[in-house]
Amino acid sequence: MEAELFGPRRRRGRIARMPEPSPASEDPHNRAAKARIMLVAGEASGDLHGASLAAAVRETSPETEMFGVGGDRMAAAGVELAYHMRNLAVVGITEVVRHLGDVRAALNVLTQAAEERDVDAVVLIDYPDFNLTLARRLRKRMPDVPIVYYISPQVWAWRAGRIKKIARLVDLMLVILPFEKALYESTGLRVDFVGHPLLDVISLGADRAAFAERHGAPPRDTWIALVPGSRRAEVERLLDPMLEAAASLMLRVGKPRFLIPVSPSLENTVYEEALARFPDLSDHIYLICDDYYATLEHSTVAAVCSGTATLEATLTDTPMVVVYRTSWLTYNLAKLLVRVRDIALVNLIAGRRAIPELVQGEVTGPRIADELKTLLNLHARRGAVLDTLAEVREQLGEPGASARAARAVLEVAGGIPAAEALSHGDEHIP
Repeated sequence: MEAELFGPRRRRGRIARMPEPSPASEDPHNRAAKARIMLVAGEASGDLHGASLAAAVRETSPETEMFGVGGDRMAAAGVELAYHMRNLAVVGITEVVRHLGDVRAALNVLTQAAEERDVDAVVLIDYPDFNLTLARRLRKRMPDVPIVYYISPQVWAWRAGRIKKIARLVDLMLVILPFEKALYESTGLRVDFVGHPLLDVISLGADRAAFAERHGAPPRDTWIALVPGSRRAEVERLLDPMLEAAASLMLRVGKPRFLIPVSPSLENTVYEEALARFPDLSDHIYLICDDYYATLEHSTVAAVCSGTATLEATLTDTPMVVVYRTSWLTYNLAKLLVRVRDIALVNLIAGRRAIPELVQGEVTGPRIADELKTLLNLHARRGAVLDTLAEVREQLGEPGASARAARAVLEVAGGIPAAEALSHGDEHIP
């Protein structure tokens, strides 16, 4: 019955023992039609990049079957969801403990699905604690299935010992930050720098007047973005101090308007409950749905949660202050493990503290307001930040990361010949 549902089984091998490319007379699309790939993403940024990857796989190999864990974006891109990520999008040690039941259930579902569908490759997208646990399970149960990791765990920042574990579990690492390639190559792991997938997603040039009309924001006022994150715990910890900063800036900045992008994975009530605590801001706050990158592009400055959002602000050329706050337990445990001085990706890529960062107890309304006011009023400081953003953008590579990653995944899965993947794999990479 399984052979009828999913097609005939194929002999597999890990990358070091991949079979020779099939004869040129064989139609690669016939091979691609048999490929089955499991993709696993556990949070909003992974869903975004997983969707771009899935779309690129589909464009190269329309008949490839893709299933796994993700969100609405991956589902829309053609990934059959065996488990929705909404129950996995948690951050911090204490938050994970409360969701252990969901985590175990998802691991069981995925392990069983990988075996039943006889997958040709597994693609793990960021979300390291969950994905490395899954990789260990799959390596024991299906030792010959190639495992690709797309968007590296941040071993350069903390828990560096994981790099040896990753090298044992993973066959191919696809990195998106320029300094990661040498780090993983030192373990003997096969690693490719594909560039950053956000370059494929973010397009600038949105019309400010049209944006203002859509959302009712006066176009000549000063727009300030408040970006508390995509996960409930982030919003609950960061939105209140951001709103305190907004209240302070009402008296210090001419005609400010505060734009808050709404995460598609959260209900509006998460934001509305916080706004109810600041009634004096009601006429100056705008909840923005489905217009995230335009919000950043048209904001003069932004307060941004640490993580992918800092690179999104970098690519939209938006000066920012980066904020990070988590539970007391998570923070104090992380202090024992973190190896880097800065937390913002833009500062790590730049190699210096060029963008202001506020961490844990520093995340207060007055501190956020002071940093934003400095970026608004001190031209020298603003200019230095803009120069850094331009410098970082250059280091992120060229557009096409999702297509390059898709070719590498399909090569591993047997969906395209290795020669074809290699002939295109280095396009646009500096």
